[in-house]
Amino acid sequence: MVEKSFQVKLKGLFLKKKYKEIVSNIEKSFKSKSKPPGLSNLSGVCKVLIKNRTKTDIMSALKDFEDCYYNSNLIPQKTEALCNYITACVNNSKIFLEISNYFEKAKLLFEEHKNKIGYNEKLYTHGVDIYKQLLEHKNVDKYLSELIKNKTNSKIIACSYSFMKNYNYNWIQNDYYEYSKKFVNYFPSLISKNIQEIEFKKNKKIKVGFVAKDFIVNHSITYFLKDTLKYFDKDKFELYSFSLSSDSFLNGSSLELKSNFDKWFDLSDSNNQEIVNKIQEEQIEILIDIMGLTHADRIEIFNARCSPVQISWLAFLNTVGFSNIDYIIADKYLIKNDEENLYSEKILKLPNVWSCHSGFKFPRKYSESPFKKNKSITFGSFNNYLKISDDVVKVWSKILSSIKNSKLLLKSSLNHNEKFILKKFSKYGVQDSLEFYNRNNFLKLEDHIKLYKKIDLALDTFPYNGVTTTFEALWSGVPVLVMKGHNMNSRAGESILINGNIKNLIASNQDDYIKKAIYFSNNLEKLVEERKQIFENILNTPLFNSEKFSLDLQNNLLKIYNRKLPTKSL
Repeated sequence: MVEKSFQVKLKGLFLKKKYKEIVSNIEKSFKSKSKPPGLSNLSGVCKVLIKNRTKTDIMSALKDFEDCYYNSNLIPQKTEALCNYITACVNNSKIFLEISNYFEKAKLLFEEHKNKIGYNEKLYTHGVDIYKQLLEHKNVDKYLSELIKNKTNSKIIACSYSFMKNYNYNWIQNDYYEYSKKFVNYFPSLISKNIQEIEFKKNKKIKVGFVAKDFIVNHSITYFLKDTLKYFDKDKFELYSFSLSSDSFLNGSSLELKSNFDKWFDLSDSNNQEIVNKIQEEQIEILIDIMGLTHADRIEIFNARCSPVQISWLAFLNTVGFSNIDYIIADKYLIKNDEENLYSEKILKLPNVWSCHSGFKFPRKYSESPFKKNKSITFGSFNNYLKISDDVVKVWSKILSSIKNSKLLLKSSLNHNEKFILKKFSKYGVQDSLEFYNRNNFLKLEDHIKLYKKIDLALDTFPYNGVTTTFEALWSGVPVLVMKGHNMNSRAGESILINGNIKNLIASNQDDYIKKAIYFSNNLEKLVEERKQIFENILNTPLFNSEKFSLDLQNNLLKIYNRKLPTKSL
């Protein structure tokens, strides 16, 4: 039994965020005897919250959570401890990249506890988190589906449920659309002024606002935006950034991006209602969402009618479902004409590709195909490991087993334990063909881009295609094999290659994908030819022509928002 005075003391220290003192007090008081389960849990929480915590702190915290789980007779307390255990694993995955035991233990404890207590929203939500780390798509889908079926009110789960469907084939576009009709129910209705009450005509230029949470150092989004905005006609448009990440994260490409805005607001500490108010206060006429379902905590801003025209673009290649998002930017290759009714938004189709990359400022040098040195072909993918679905593993394994001495280089943009992806390939006996690059060893962008030189043929993922990785590979002169898809998200690779005039690397289906990979592996002179043509020509295609792309985008914005300007139209 813990004395009440001791509990009051610990509570006071917790409110003052004196976590080390709490741990010290608990350890001193229970030095020679077992800690009560509740204090084990508290001790673990405090170790996780310590500023500049170490690997030792985290491992000790996990032991505390485990002690609480095993020693407590109270179901809510056991559940809390287990959820804390999972959170500590997931949030510190960088520390545990080489240690998989904790994730496996979290999975076992989760399944054990779930079987005892049945459905529990908090527990299932944490189950989703652990299975994402384990790259077990079927279980992620299983528990997200259970949460939706049991009518969760969580907007985080609502977003995650739809977003995770992009990683497999068990939803067709009609399923996304039907779900999007109900999606709005998970979000509050924020208060906004009636658009008719705002005197936009007093604006000398059309004010275009961009809302994003990823305007941070060298984020891929910044490379698609910065040069596009640089070429905006500043006589006609005034550009506003509503950044939802702190300016303390600005550096590199994000600082370049900032310089291309007329006004920049750091709203990272503002709530969603305050952001809606700010957007309307600034009289924004065209508001562009650069988040989609990637940031469930912020997307509800677009559930309000902040501006006359509201558009979804870039970060999420599918329907959001809010009636207040009027358009989604695409191209004729992403969304077919007879599918436009399967998106909640009107489709704003640009004449070429739907987005354009700025390229990089460091020197671009042609590199010979590495097979000339290696005497065998090297495939590669730098997509995050979640995109390597069971279908992808199966197809890539068939390719590797068909090509003698072939290798596959993998590097994830997210922290995931390599053991779990290796386990997937080991089912097909090709695990020895894999070579991993840890993202934490290539924090400099230039070092990351140089890795493409090690690849003969990049392999795109499906149905969730790579976008940034495909642009990066092509900029480096590396051929990319992609597959046709069934909706906007799964056709990104196809659109990029068509616009890059590389149509012979687009596969029709999984069998054709395997066939093409084997063909180029057996006809390496063709691969060399592709490599040279890509390096010489790719920067002259719509993929990297930011000035032309920006003009196309501006023309389309003017078409859908036809307020008469005091200057000549474009």
